[in-house]
Amino acid sequence: MSNNAIYLTVTVVFMVALAVIGIMISRGVKSSEDWMVAGKSLGKIPMAGTYFATIVSATSIMSYMGYYYLNGWSGWWNAAGTLLTSFLACLYFARKVRKSECNTLPELIEKRYSRGYSVVASLLVVLCCTALLANQVTGAIIILQSFSDWSTITCCVILLAVFIVFTCIGGMKAVAWTDTICSLVIILGVWIIAAQFLFRVGGFGAMNEGIAAIDPEFVKGFSVKIPPLTALSWVITWGICNFGAPQFVARFMSAESPEVASKSQGITGIGLLLFYVPLVIIGLCGMLIHPGIEKQDAVFTTLVMTEVVPISGAIMLAAVVAAIISTADSLLLLVATTFSHDFYCKVKKDVSDKEELLVSRIATLVFGIGAVVLTFFINDTIQTFQAKSVTLMGSALAITTMVGVAWKRVNKISAILSALCGFATAVVWYSLGQPGGIMAALPACAVSFVVIMIATWLTPADANKDADPEVMENLFGKETA
Repeated sequence: MSNNAIYLTVTVVFMVALAVIGIMISRGVKSSEDWMVAGKSLGKIPMAGTYFATIVSATSIMSYMGYYYLNGWSGWWNAAGTLLTSFLACLYFARKVRKSECNTLPELIEKRYSRGYSVVASLLVVLCCTALLANQVTGAIIILQSFSDWSTITCCVILLAVFIVFTCIGGMKAVAWTDTICSLVIILGVWIIAAQFLFRVGGFGAMNEGIAAIDPEFVKGFSVKIPPLTALSWVITWGICNFGAPQFVARFMSAESPEVASKSQGITGIGLLLFYVPLVIIGLCGMLIHPGIEKQDAVFTTLVMTEVVPISGAIMLAAVVAAIISTADSLLLLVATTFSHDFYCKVKKDVSDKEELLVSRIATLVFGIGAVVLTFFINDTIQTFQAKSVTLMGSALAITTMVGVAWKRVNKISAILSALCGFATAVVWYSLGQPGGIMAALPACAVSFVVIMIATWLTPADANKDADPEVMENLFGKETA
């Protein structure tokens, strides 16, 4: 059997297995809440697994590996932000979000602030998350075409079928358990390759000596290409803006209790360390094993297809497909639930639970097809496109979410002003070409935070009177409601 046949067989078997699991789990879906948030029944392990697999995407494996290959150790700052999210969530925010008893981020925004802000947030979520889904499909196409002669259309049809089958039928419960399986495959895959590469270059010390000989900047914490402000902006992009990315916040809402939501993030943090450490090792060793790769998104496929024994390569490719599928199904689920629960049910009155579930499943199909079509128009690297989408959502939603669950006095006026100013700052910063190499998330979140603090103090104390009393009590206690 040829190498390509091994890669294709392992990957296809894995994809089919995930679809079968999704169909089996679907038997337990009886209501829209089951479909959206697994009936708020997820324990620590599936919670940690689904969050990990959602955050580890085509960007994390394919594009990050290339980023480390091209930038050395200073490139690892982009992973630091992801770890910061889990740290902050474990300490405080996961528990608080779960205590709200809301099912989606737009629902939390509506009940904490206003319906108008929620509707706009819903549309932003649908647009940005459809774009993120298209980004995952793009990464999957690159992988599939690296070991098959399938056309882009064929790859799109296959991927769309797998994404939709267990997302449309099984909802969050199917997503959570298949994500947990994917997480194990992902970690296994990167450690197998990292161990092989370290052995080939002579160990960790030899790896650092080798990349330092290529360029001394590669072994520094900061470099000419990634100075401190650029590093900080990477940390903010993933560390803060992720709290405005509903695909992550929805995981907190699916936990069986606030305590489980918090503890699961501690487990997730450990899992992320177990993933990013071998990933950077692969990228750095790749400089020595296969020098001269110039395109960031080509590093992964080049190393796996030319420098790894077939069985290890097959596991790694399956790990990437796992990452892509896990993130894609989460995004597809999110877009569908946001459209049905936070938009459709607000526009049409008296929607039954059965109708909402039907609309969710139809939306899954429609937006899945839309994301596939969008893949033909993406020109950025996978990492860049992902960062832009998360930043645009985060600039309008992250600070208002974090401050909103922590400070009772924040109100709809200050939140809306904060969201508008943060989003406008991100758009302007992107239009200026991100001066100084600073990612848009840093100025956008800074402006959003300053505005919400000042505006809250300047607005009257009764500006919160329209907030949902039950949610306020859940967040801040009966005595301060």
